[in-house]
Amino acid sequence: MDTITHGIVGALAGKAFFGGNDEPAYLENEIRTTALSARTAKAAIFACTVGSIFPDIDIFAGPLAHNPLAIMEWHRNITHSLVLMPLWAVLLAVLSQPLARVLRWELPSFIKLSVIYAVGLVSHTFLDILTNFGTMAWSPLNYTRVAWDVLFIVDFTFSGIGLVPQLAAWCYREPAAFASRAAIVCIFSSAAVLGVYEFARVSGYAFPFSIVAIASGIIAVLVFAPRISGIGFQWTRAAWCRVALAVLFVYVSGAAAAHQKALAYASDYAISHQLKVENLAALPLPPTLTHWAGVITTPEGVWRTTFEIPGGKLERAQLYGETDLNPFIAEAKKMRDVQVYLWFARFPVWQVEQVRGRTVAEVTDVRFFRENMQETKSELPSEPNAKKGRFIARGFTFQVVFDAAGKVVSDGFKTPE
Repeated sequence: MDTITHGIVGALAGKAFFGGNDEPAYLENEIRTTALSARTAKAAIFACTVGSIFPDIDIFAGPLAHNPLAIMEWHRNITHSLVLMPLWAVLLAVLSQPLARVLRWELPSFIKLSVIYAVGLVSHTFLDILTNFGTMAWSPLNYTRVAWDVLFIVDFTFSGIGLVPQLAAWCYREPAAFASRAAIVCIFSSAAVLGVYEFARVSGYAFPFSIVAIASGIIAVLVFAPRISGIGFQWTRAAWCRVALAVLFVYVSGAAAAHQKALAYASDYAISHQLKVENLAALPLPPTLTHWAGVITTPEGVWRTTFEIPGGKLERAQLYGETDLNPFIAEAKKMRDVQVYLWFARFPVWQVEQVRGRTVAEVTDVRFFRENMQETKSELPSEPNAKKGRFIARGFTFQVVFDAAGKVVSDGFKTPE
């Protein structure tokens, strides 16, 4: 999960459960100029938010150590560890003491503050486990990557569910400022949805432009509808955020159910085409609940199918990968960096080509294929001599270049095409 979404969820949990005495602007017959919060609320929400983004501090390790493979070796390692979580929670609580004095914030008790940080840390690890990237949740005892393949790494629907109720709650905290705050939220949200639309289009997961108008309309209704009867001013910030957490739980449950359905579709495809399955997974694609990829490792290579839920309509099926008997692949596998890559990859596929008198061996992971960055022609295994597709380089493609004599002249990640 992206760091911004982790922060959104951390702030949501902090406001929902650790804001202390939280009273709305309208309380029975009393109308206040602003909602009230406990004196420790600011520090508590800050702590839960920081705890939820802290594990991603490991992304700086690679550049500092000049290790191009750090994203595989070190990311989602000890800072994401449930084993070491108590240590990180206590450390962050200790570091909060001098910061609170500078900012003149009142802190919860040390134990409660440590618990708040722990909640943020655990939320981060749990959300990362839900994706297909893999998280070393039990390091340093076990460096196996746990991946439940339930949510896509960047899920804007999930992020929106966590963010919009917080923005709506902010609008209703000061009755006199509602109009201006609501306008800011709607303008910001529409711009954000437009940004998501463009980002998805460039990334290969385009959706209809009509979704921009629909999403903006839904957000406007959520912000303005509670104003009609004034009920929005009677809801506490904690209530807004608890409802959002409940909706997130329903969303993740729906994604988990869709994942089980996708696994069944992928398995049915393998059975119906008599594939010799070595490894099989169903991976979420945007939008998470309806679009999935079935990835199947066989002795002939890796099959990637895409289909919709419900119904299981097959959109595409393609076989990828060179035979491991290729001598250049065998030589590349002896290299330490390639071994690290293969340790990380769940569905590695190879491609060997001749380029300007040199032999180029490339390995990539089918998990990170994008819809507009791969062959569109489908090849069904029932056809004799099904042709293996050529993959186009993406960010996680590792390249080894050999000269005419078979000597390695360069290696490293290939710039995406």
